[in-house]
Amino acid sequence: MDSVKLSTTDVERARVEVGQIFCPHRLTPGAERTVQLRLAVRRLGELAVVDLDYGSSVRVQPEPLSSFYLVQMPYRGKGVVRHAGKDVFATVETAVVISPQEPFEKEWSAGTPHRIFYVQRSCVEREVQRLLGHPPHEPVRFEAGAPTTTPQARAWRRGVDFFAAELAQAGESSLLDHPAVARRFEEALVGQLLITHRHNYSDELSAPSANPPARRLVRRACALIQDHYGEPLTVGDIAEALGVSVRTLQDGFRRELDTTPMAYLRSCRLDLVHRQLRTAGARASVTAIALEHGFVHMGRFASEYRTRFGESPSTTLRG
Repeated sequence: MDSVKLSTTDVERARVEVGQIFCPHRLTPGAERTVQLRLAVRRLGELAVVDLDYGSSVRVQPEPLSSFYLVQMPYRGKGVVRHAGKDVFATVETAVVISPQEPFEKEWSAGTPHRIFYVQRSCVEREVQRLLGHPPHEPVRFEAGAPTTTPQARAWRRGVDFFAAELAQAGESSLLDHPAVARRFEEALVGQLLITHRHNYSDELSAPSANPPARRLVRRACALIQDHYGEPLTVGDIAEALGVSVRTLQDGFRRELDTTPMAYLRSCRLDLVHRQLRTAGARASVTAIALEHGFVHMGRFASEYRTRFGESPSTTLRG
């Protein structure tokens, strides 16, 4: 994890510092002829959350993005982004998604602080492959305008805000300090981005599975989970290992077992936590053991544990 914070009124310094985070660009102040830049960057792996406010009206003319996507979400104010031959008006109700290799420029009015979600192209393509069950045959291209008021969009934004808040706590008992937890959360954010905002694979992702999964697929998935549930396994990992899409795998579990792959995985992990709590020493921590095996929400973990074993995790530990 790393972070950067900066405040400056120097236009050239603002251009250089922002350019180092994103890409080289031309920065032209508006009538104010100056900026009051406030910048905060929090980065983890292939993802970052950037809070950016120029403090005055500006025109930004960047080079095309080479290897990453940006989702720009104003807190207030407005801007216009010319991207892929279209003008998109960025407001509190409309985010702008910028895809690599497509020219763009943008203008922000004074008083338009915004949050930017940054994700490497390789991460997006990897998650598309997990969701589809095959590699993308062309780059993922998002529609530039993205409504922020739908339930899915609000849920995704809450995830981004939570991600930023946890990155700010790095080294101070953040949930993202644990690599396995951080990896799963990154995959969830990118996967939900692909489901929430339209792009050239959206129709394929939402289409019903053409081939209902066979019972053999579910048996293979269960065997794989039973062999590897102690590892930082995700539903994407399972689908990839079996050569199917995440949707196909989920459909199979629902039809054959009336559950989900992750619920089955959690059940196996609960058994593992139970065994470890029974043999752990007096100084062991329930929270540490739960986090080690992928349980992030302690309230939900405790409830599932009690339902399965008839007692609380702390009771097992003390026994």
